[in-house]
Amino acid sequence: MEKETKNLVLHADGDSFFVACELTLRPELQGKPVIVGEDRGIAVAMSKEAKKLGVTRGMPIFKIKKLYPEVVILPHHFDLYHEISSKMQQILLSYCQIVEVYSIDECFALVEPAEIKYFGNEKKFLTELKNEIEKTLKVTYSFGLARTKALAKQASKLEKPNGVVLLLSKDDEIEALKKTSIDDIWGIGKQTIPRLKNKKIKTAYDFINFSEVELEKYFSASLVDLQKELKGEYIFKVTDQADPRDQKSIQATSTFRPASTDSKIIWREISENAERACTNARELKLVTNKISFFIKTSDFKYYFEEIKIPLYTRDPGVILNALELKFPKILKVGKKIRSTGVILHNLFREENTPRDLFEEQIKVLENGKIEEVADKIRAKYGRGMIKRAASLKRKV
Repeated sequence: MEKETKNLVLHADGDSFFVACELTLRPELQGKPVIVGEDRGIAVAMSKEAKKLGVTRGMPIFKIKKLYPEVVILPHHFDLYHEISSKMQQILLSYCQIVEVYSIDECFALVEPAEIKYFGNEKKFLTELKNEIEKTLKVTYSFGLARTKALAKQASKLEKPNGVVLLLSKDDEIEALKKTSIDDIWGIGKQTIPRLKNKKIKTAYDFINFSEVELEKYFSASLVDLQKELKGEYIFKVTDQADPRDQKSIQATSTFRPASTDSKIIWREISENAERACTNARELKLVTNKISFFIKTSDFKYYFEEIKIPLYTRDPGVILNALELKFPKILKVGKKIRSTGVILHNLFREENTPRDLFEEQIKVLENGKIEEVADKIRAKYGRGMIKRAASLKRKV
């Protein structure tokens, strides 16, 4: 009797994704040390050649120029990244019925036995997929294939860049987990790592062999589920119907014509973006304490500013007051602006919002009730019925 084959989980992780996308436009830079981040002032993504020189994520651009003058420094082109990401997802959907987009450069997919059988075996399946992506998109991904999400995620890290790792047996899993430091396990926060190390847990293999009773006693329930996943128990489902409340960020952008240097016009667009992003957040009952906004110039260069606020909110008034402090700095580029965007990061569900000793957080959320009333009026009479003063002259 033929042994029953169960579903497997695939994790696809783009290799230096932003840089790889840029090289599709600048193939002459292949093999050279390249970083993306000129417009943010820090290295956001690096080619393997730049990493070998010693460039690290977050390193200031001025420092890179001083220490590594041979490095090519490029700005972001987010439209390009989203385009390539979308095409990769479409390719993956031609191989698997269920694809879960995890981030712009990462996907999970559920691989069914019939899909493996069609190509002959797991290795041939991944080789075919990998070759199509590279030939079509001119970028590379690292792949992990395993019984669970957590195992697939760890597998894809083991041979980056451009790697393919299959964990198809218990022995394969054990070998991979022994190679994985506790610092590199997906889903374990930086504050938790020292506590685990105090329990003499140094590797993922140590982690799966740690007492479940002790883990449940001293750590969160999510860590217990993670341990089960790394042991091969399918806990974290692959789904293409992700809960919108689980998203990591909310973005609202707009493009306007003609391009302008008028600060009033640009601020009006940013204000409108903030209102739309906050409306979305209110609908999902999400709050934020970290916001960024950007402008894109007529020559397609991006400039970013980011700010953290002390308490979580979804009130555009609070957010715009914070962004206004950074607005003069972003205008210093002195170029015509063609589009703007506002991004809400670090999203929390309202019911899980961290509380403070003096209950200031509760007051901030209660003060936002007026915006919810405004939302109802907009829903009934149209989005332009109630707007903030800063965006009143904007065409709806």
